[in-house]
Amino acid sequence: MTMNQTQVKVGGRLYFLDWVRVLAFALLIFYHTGMMFVDWSFHIESGHNSLFLKSIMMLTSTWRLDVLFVVSGVAISVMVSKMSLLYFTWQRVLKLLVPLLFAVAVVVAPQSYFEALQKGVFDGTFWQFWTEHYFTFSWDDRMNAPFPTYNHLWYVLYLFWYTLLLLPLIAYINCDSGVVFLARCERFLSKGARILWLPLLGYFSFLTVFGNDEITHAFYNDWYGHCVYLFAVVLGLLFVRMPAIWLSFERNRYLSLIVGLTGYLILLADLHLPGNRPVGLPDLSWAFVESIVKWSWLSLVIGFARHHLNFTNKGLQYCSGIVYPFFILHQTVIIVIGFFVIGWGLSGVSEYWIIALGTFAICALLTEVLIKPVNGLRLMFGLKWKKRKSPVSQQVVAVTTSQ
Repeated sequence: MTMNQTQVKVGGRLYFLDWVRVLAFALLIFYHTGMMFVDWSFHIESGHNSLFLKSIMMLTSTWRLDVLFVVSGVAISVMVSKMSLLYFTWQRVLKLLVPLLFAVAVVVAPQSYFEALQKGVFDGTFWQFWTEHYFTFSWDDRMNAPFPTYNHLWYVLYLFWYTLLLLPLIAYINCDSGVVFLARCERFLSKGARILWLPLLGYFSFLTVFGNDEITHAFYNDWYGHCVYLFAVVLGLLFVRMPAIWLSFERNRYLSLIVGLTGYLILLADLHLPGNRPVGLPDLSWAFVESIVKWSWLSLVIGFARHHLNFTNKGLQYCSGIVYPFFILHQTVIIVIGFFVIGWGLSGVSEYWIIALGTFAICALLTEVLIKPVNGLRLMFGLKWKKRKSPVSQQVVAVTTSQ
């Protein structure tokens, strides 16, 4: 089978997944802002502890990252259908590794600085911290992460290494036997509600092997996390070659909603009524419930998006172009704003919305005014190099316009 035929199998642009990607990244701003206002460990603490906010965040925490890895797998699969594996690997270095290294050195540093200030680890200027302490490769027990650190950019680190690890699978699905195998999988998975329960077997097997669902985001020991997230990338990688799968998600969206809401209600009961957990029921059983919630909500998000958001407009096109810089910037902006806002003595609700909406505004300003006009920064934030128009071409445009 030729490469052109493989491209046809991948199909056209899946706009509903573009919407899912943009909305999922936007959700991260609200989620990471919320981390200051619940009793989970975070870099900056507001002093507030909202059980209502925690109830909402508990739901999204089960699936928001998995859906991003699924969408990333789709993007990888589409890319490798259009270019050689060597060129694809080089593009991943430029789009993932280069922005990651720059962000660790520059963008994430203020997160560690303001965390160190609030927790009494350091009391000097940022310049002193950055030049004398940040690159010492040390870890104070009062901090959430060592110096230096990648913090929220663990997602980029994981995705880069998953991409390299999956190169053999990528090569296989681009060959004749791989195409035949995926066609068989498509016919099997797209029948009935198989797309809802078969992937659960993967999640259940991970829980059975590890005996817990602990995710550390520390690359060297996050074995359960690697299994779950790599599994999500593989699903996206394969599903985009099986168009009938998206229709199956759409057909089963209401069943996914019923299962997802039921599982969520069980988790809410566990959160609000922890003393009423059935006697003798092991803690691991709740991890199985979380896995059901994870996949059912991921399925319903894809299913409803396929039904209602399979279109494009200027808003989606604009947001798709800036979502990566927003992701790289957002947690740093949240922490910097939060450090000052939580000292104003406002209500928790007021502080939350000032920080969240302020983060959107400042990220947009930095992206439009600082990053997009400067090619060097465009590369550091994962954007394409912007070609400058030559004087000759500009004169031609001017003459054409005047006529």
